[in-house]
Amino acid sequence: MNRREFIALTGAACFSIGYAATLPRTIGKGRRIRMALVGCGNRGVNNLLQEMAKEQVVAFADPNARNLEAALAKLRQLDPIVDTAKVKTFRDYREMFDKASGEIDAVVVAANNNHHALPALMAMRRGIHAYVEKPLAHTLEEIHALRDAAKRYGVVTQAGHQGHSAHGIRLAAEYMAAGAFGEVKEVWCWHGAMQARPSGPSRVAPPKEIDWDVWCGGSPVCGWYAADGVFPELSRHDWHSWIDYGNGTVGNWGAHIFDTPMFMLGLDKTPPVSVEAKEVVFGAEGGWPMRTHVEFTFPARGKAPPVKLHWYDGIRDGVPFRKPYYEGMYGWISRRQDQFLPPELVEEEKRHCGGKKGASFGGMGAMIRIDGGVVTFGGWGAGPRFWPNKLHKKFPKPPQLFERVASHFESFCDAIREGRKASTDFAYGAPLADLTALVNVAQRAGCKKLLWDGSRVTNDAEANALVSMAYRNGWSIS
Repeated sequence: MNRREFIALTGAACFSIGYAATLPRTIGKGRRIRMALVGCGNRGVNNLLQEMAKEQVVAFADPNARNLEAALAKLRQLDPIVDTAKVKTFRDYREMFDKASGEIDAVVVAANNNHHALPALMAMRRGIHAYVEKPLAHTLEEIHALRDAAKRYGVVTQAGHQGHSAHGIRLAAEYMAAGAFGEVKEVWCWHGAMQARPSGPSRVAPPKEIDWDVWCGGSPVCGWYAADGVFPELSRHDWHSWIDYGNGTVGNWGAHIFDTPMFMLGLDKTPPVSVEAKEVVFGAEGGWPMRTHVEFTFPARGKAPPVKLHWYDGIRDGVPFRKPYYEGMYGWISRRQDQFLPPELVEEEKRHCGGKKGASFGGMGAMIRIDGGVVTFGGWGAGPRFWPNKLHKKFPKPPQLFERVASHFESFCDAIREGRKASTDFAYGAPLADLTALVNVAQRAGCKKLLWDGSRVTNDAEANALVSMAYRNGWSIS
């Protein structure tokens, strides 16, 4: 049985159980899927809306009135014949579900991370299919709640790890199955960015067009600050930098990087047994670290040996927090020597890139060592690439084992119509999101080894308390 057959079989079983009080929405022949977008910022409007417009967009939800206006304008641009007067807009997605859930078949969630779990849960409990951007949720408790709800209510789900629908990730797994990589015992993952701040900005009253209480959601209400020429405004993108609203560098990028090694090594099938922060340097109070090295230990899987998986991100000491050294919107650290990288990566780059100016293994990715060299995997399912190049001839393209996916978003829509699983449902997305959230727990717990059983930290009560969060009234996921 191949992976597609397995997915189809288990997906059919899921729909036959009938857990939900409200059955999953079905789409009649020739009818478009009625979609709602929660979070009308950069990712939602400039990327996902282009795919949603191929179906029928019926509602937008965003606490920022300007974002709602921009979403309607973008929809008119994408579909000139659409009557946007019929598209409903809401400042609060809770109101959207109360008033318009009967008109929605699928919800797409692209808000800040502390608003991922609740709208997805509200949708699934109503039989509405759910697509959620990465990371799947803000905390480990929320991730597991989404995974369990998807199974219980039988809806189609898709995590926004678009690289998992790319060809490269399947090719990497096929090389692994063919024996090209040998026994992989250690993986180094990195991102040359810093989604953090060295110090806290001045907080002021938020703009009147933003419903700030709704924007903060279940997290504490904070002040607002404007863009300062390097860091963007809080409500646009810099929420990634703050513990209460985002998940730092690893939350923004980790899923795109962990995906390939997890899939090809089968690490999505078993949780790590431990996670340890080896180095963590914090900046602003309430913000995520400016640099991190975290190490996971995965157990043996059948005949496969235990694996150590490393995560590195951030900026080295002494680098100015200004352009051109640092670019604030996405946190890119401009010069390679200023990035906090695995020493093993730096060593292999010197060996295989020959010291050529500007030559490197890329701004983000994963690396393994094999007999005769290394293999790197870029983000978003890219790769693999052999170093030195002659290894490509040693390991010819392996037999195809996995069916290719044409489009990540179309996979979601096709699965809704056909009553099957999408390419990256929450059952797969949850273990991937767990890694990013476990990095966050390790960062906040300090440099100590935490034992993990798949649902809780078993050797440190204070660290285990970080698995969940407290919510303001009216925003609980329960």
